[in-house]
Amino acid sequence: MIYTLTLNPALDRTFYVDKIREFDSIKVEREERYAGGKGIDVSRVICQLGGESIAIGFLGGFVGKEMEGRLLNEGVACNFVWIRQETRTNVIIHSHDESEKEIRFNCPGPNVSPAELSDLFHHCRKLKPKPKFAVISGSVPGGIDPTVYEELVLIFEAQGARVILDTYGEPLRKGLLGTPFMIKPNKRELSMLVGSELNTIDEIISAARSLLEYVEIVAVSLGELGLLGVSENRTILAQSPQVDAVNTVGAGDSAVAGMVLALESELPVDEVIRRGAAAGTASTLTDGTATVDIENFEKILAQTKLKVV
Repeated sequence: MIYTLTLNPALDRTFYVDKIREFDSIKVEREERYAGGKGIDVSRVICQLGGESIAIGFLGGFVGKEMEGRLLNEGVACNFVWIRQETRTNVIIHSHDESEKEIRFNCPGPNVSPAELSDLFHHCRKLKPKPKFAVISGSVPGGIDPTVYEELVLIFEAQGARVILDTYGEPLRKGLLGTPFMIKPNKRELSMLVGSELNTIDEIISAARSLLEYVEIVAVSLGELGLLGVSENRTILAQSPQVDAVNTVGAGDSAVAGMVLALESELPVDEVIRRGAAAGTASTLTDGTATVDIENFEKILAQTKLKVV
């Protein structure tokens, strides 16, 4: 079974407006609400691509209850640990004018108590069915030290799971010490991790290779340039066709969903990266947080090319 772990989930409220104007009242033409958070996004796309997973992590309050209900209505299995404080709400604004601006407001989230963190650790040690893969992703909420990801990686590895870690900053730095199977930074996050500005593809590859003492695969999101995959024996770039993007929120999480499904099917590294790139690109063609139409995915996958670099 694939488990996705989100410590700091959010209800994503997306507002669609005609134009963003300063110092003026703006009419919202349409609002959409999605259960969000990086691991939750991964579980949603896994479901949309025909796979199975269980979303775990923290939820709290009325917002948490709404999120759980929305996930269940989407067919996403979940088994959260409940906390006393309210789950956060994020706001995304899309304008339909020529600027096509996308503005995102990410809230910090609740503070998690030591007892609630202990409940989560106990929960993760007793999962049934046993985890085969675990996707640990997103930010760390208040009250929790960044070393939590190292501990969680070790907990899942002790159960025989391969762990994909998708976070940034100090949580990523600490999480690496648990030696996860894969990490998926973007260029900026990789630069932060190695402490050096990375501008060329050779610099990015060199930085990714320096991390192979901790992980088996480094997948680096390069935006329109594609998805770079670096392992001990392979360095490849998957490039999907250019599309007219409608929404980019959750594209990286969609890529992770495509990759973990390929790993579960025991496909080779090349195909893992190719499917990740295709899923990420397909996600940009739909409204809402991390949403993939499987027909779009299959069409884009057929046009996604691999290049050895």
